[in-house]
Amino acid sequence: MAVIESLIAGSEKLTEIFGNWPSFHDAEVLDLRLDRGDIQTDKSVYEFPALTLKIHVWELTNKTNSEGYLILLHHTLATLKFCDVADFQMQGFNHQNALMELILKSEERTEGPSPYFAVKLEPAFGIEASFKCLRIEVIDVVPCSDTGELILSADSQ
Repeated sequence: MAVIESLIAGSEKLTEIFGNWPSFHDAEVLDLRLDRGDIQTDKSVYEFPALTLKIHVWELTNKTNSEGYLILLHHTLATLKFCDVADFQMQGFNHQNALMELILKSEERTEGPSPYFAVKLEPAFGIEASFKCLRIEVIDVVPCSDTGELILSADSQ
């Protein structure tokens, strides 16, 4: 079976930073957007529902700093887009949406398009969600602060 990142468009944007596909353990969902899509059969427009997540993710090391806290590296704001979303369920979204894990499974179905992804946002605190989708894309990855805020360069100010 293929490793999950090989099925995700743009996954190299994250694997180049982290060396592999991250587990998203302790990552925080900062933004969640749902787009209902646009279906106009008479005009041959078929844009199905999509979900976009902005997630603050980092690498957890086994090293500690002078205060005894684990050192975190590569603070990154990742934007993931899930296309053709179905069976969306969510609860617990609040002021801090820390994940235990982002679970992505490629599955086959007996009816309808296959393969598809079964996605679960396993909560550590806050958001818990699950849904199915046909495609996942890493839209963007940018460095951020340890609080998930974009780091602006002197040129962009």
